[in-house]
Amino acid sequence: MQDLRRGAEHAEAGELLPLAVDLDGTLLATDTLHEGLVAALLRAPAALPKVLRALPRGRAAFKREVSLVAPCNAVALPLRWNFVEWLRAERASGRRLHLVTAADQAVADAVAAHVGIFDSATGSDGSRNLAGGNKAEFLRRRFPQGFAYAGDSRHDLPVFEAAREIVLVNASAEVAAEARERNPNLLAEFPAEPTPLRDWVRGMRLHQWSKNALLFVPLILGHRLDDPDALFRCVVGMLLFGLTASGTYFINDLADLASDRAHRTKRNRPIAAGRIAPLHALAGAIAMILTGFAGAALLGTTLLLGFICYVCVSLLYSAQLKRIALLDTLTIGGLFTLRLALGVELAGVPYSPWLMAFAAFFFSSLALAKRHCELMEAREGPPGTLSRRGWQVEDWPLTLGFGAAAAIGALQIMILFVADEALPSRLYQTPGWLYVAPAALAVWLMRVWLLAHRRLLREDPVVFALRDPWSWGIGGVIAAAIMLAL
Repeated sequence: MQDLRRGAEHAEAGELLPLAVDLDGTLLATDTLHEGLVAALLRAPAALPKVLRALPRGRAAFKREVSLVAPCNAVALPLRWNFVEWLRAERASGRRLHLVTAADQAVADAVAAHVGIFDSATGSDGSRNLAGGNKAEFLRRRFPQGFAYAGDSRHDLPVFEAAREIVLVNASAEVAAEARERNPNLLAEFPAEPTPLRDWVRGMRLHQWSKNALLFVPLILGHRLDDPDALFRCVVGMLLFGLTASGTYFINDLADLASDRAHRTKRNRPIAAGRIAPLHALAGAIAMILTGFAGAALLGTTLLLGFICYVCVSLLYSAQLKRIALLDTLTIGGLFTLRLALGVELAGVPYSPWLMAFAAFFFSSLALAKRHCELMEAREGPPGTLSRRGWQVEDWPLTLGFGAAAAIGALQIMILFVADEALPSRLYQTPGWLYVAPAALAVWLMRVWLLAHRRLLREDPVVFALRDPWSWGIGGVIAAAIMLAL
C-alpha cells in the first residue's frame, strides 16, 4: 500500500520540499545502462571495443559511450505507473519535481521530455558520475533549504540520509530498513514487487517445447519404442533442447525489446514489462544455452554440433534472416527438420532420406502458411504492418502458390515412401493401411491452408495443431492406420 498521508499533510501546510527523483529502478522498471549494454552487444557488437575502452576513464565516461552507441528510446521504456501518477498528483499540489539520475545526461533529457512532469533533469556528464555521495553533495548544493528524494537502491542510501524526506520505490526489504534508520521521515512508499518464478517460466515459453516432440518421431518410425536406452536419450535430449531453445527466446526478446514494447500484447512479456532485468535475462539465457550444450556433449559430439547449429541459425534468423523473403520460411523449415535430425541421433536409427525430404517440404509449407496469413491480414490492416519483414502485401499469391506446392511435394514424398520402402519391407503385416496416412495428412494440410487464407491461422501451425480438436482427430486417424498396418 502507498503511504500518501504525509504528502497530503505537507500539501495542506504549504511546506512542499522540491522532490528529486531517481531514474533507474525508481521512475523506470528497468535500468537504462543495462538496456544500453545489451542493445550494444546484440545490435552493434562492433562498437563494443570502443565502449570498453571508456571503462578506465570512469563510470561516467562509460555511460556516455553506451548512450552514444545505443541511444535511449524513452518512449519504449517501462514506467512505474503507480509512482508516476503519484508524482503527477504531487506536481498538481505545487511540488517541484526534478529528475536526478546517475544515467547519462542524454538519457535523463530524453526521459524527462517524454514524461513531461519534471522542472529539470540532471544526469552524469561524462566525467562526474552522479550517484551515491556525488548525488547527495549535488542535491545539498542545489537545494540548500532541503529536499525530498525518491530512490530504490543501496546506492541511494547517502542521498536518503542527506534528504529531509524520503520516498521508497521498489526498494528491497534490507534497503528500506536501512533507509528508515538513516531518515525516518517517510513521505511515501511503493513496495518492491519481486520477480515471481512464473515470469521466468513465461519467458522460457514452455508451450513452445511441444515442438520438440519431433525428436521422438525417428524413435517411433524406427520401431525403437521398446529400447529403454534410446527412449531415455530422447527424453533427456528433448529437455536439453527445450532449455537451449528457451535461452534463444530470452535473447530474441532482448533483441526485440523496443518493438515488443510497442506491440499490443508483446509489451506484457516479462522482459519488455521490466519484470525481469535485461542483464538477468541475458545471464539466464547464457546459462540455459550452456547447460543445454553441456548435456548434449555428454550425449554425443554430433548432438552438440546440432545444438550449436540450432542456436546460431535461430539467432541469425532473429537478427537478419526473418527480414529476407523466402529465406525466412526456408529457415523455419530447416530448423524443424533439424529437430528430426537430432531425433535420429538420439534414437540411434539410420537416417532416412524420405523423412528428411518430407520434413523439409512439409515444414516449409507450414511456415509459408503462417506468412500467408500475415500477408492476408496486412491487406486489411494499417500501412507498415510488415515493416520488419521482407514480404510485401502484394506477394500473397506467391506464398499461396509456393506453400501449396510444398505441401503437395511433401505428400508425394510420403506416398512414394509407402510404396517404395514401407510396403516392400517386412515391418508391417497389412501395409495397405499406410495409404490412409497421406490421405488424412492431405485433409489436414488443406484445412491449414484454408484457415491461413481466411486469416484464422494466428499462431505457429505446430502449436495450433496441438490445440486444435480437428488436428487431434486427424492425428488419431493416422495413428490408427499405422497400428492397423502393424
